[in-house]
Amino acid sequence: MLQTEISTSASELGKWIDDYSKTLLDRAYYLLSDKEDAKDVVQEVFFSAYKSRDSFQEKSSPLTWLTSILHHKIADIYKKRYNKTPPSFSFETFFDKHGEWTESDVADPWEEDEFAVSTLLNNDDFCEIFNQCLEHLPRQWLIVVNKCYLQEQKAAEICRELNLSVTNYWKLLQRSRLQLRKCIDVHWFKL
Repeated sequence: MLQTEISTSASELGKWIDDYSKTLLDRAYYLLSDKEDAKDVVQEVFFSAYKSRDSFQEKSSPLTWLTSILHHKIADIYKKRYNKTPPSFSFETFFDKHGEWTESDVADPWEEDEFAVSTLLNNDDFCEIFNQCLEHLPRQWLIVVNKCYLQEQKAAEICRELNLSVTNYWKLLQRSRLQLRKCIDVHWFKL
């Protein structure tokens, strides 16, 4: 009787191979983008289906069950490919012991005598360029910059008033400063 069950399972598996191989192979190739890997995984699907035939309860079609096995096999492949070694990342490569950028190409340093704040703020031409640069900021960025630097409001107060998360607030300030820096570089220092 056991021999009869095995031959029935084998013949049913043979029918599944004939009926569903192309569909499964197409799906595997779509997900893996490699024909050989797709062939291998489809072969594993049929082998797994044969081994676990008793768990197929026929509540769904055989193709649905085989496709489910295929997706699990492909997920395993991706896990093996991308979880081999955890990525190593160190902030020490970007910052020195004082928290300053180690790369000088992040922002070209301005010469001290050119950037004397009192000198620049008293220079009408610079103030005009600075105001033009401010006007080119997106509206929300400009509001945050004005509240932070000109009105000297605290971060929590600005976040509450503008309904911003703290992370979003700091990101807006960072982007604003970078854009202002670039604008001033182009229109004032590199004249």
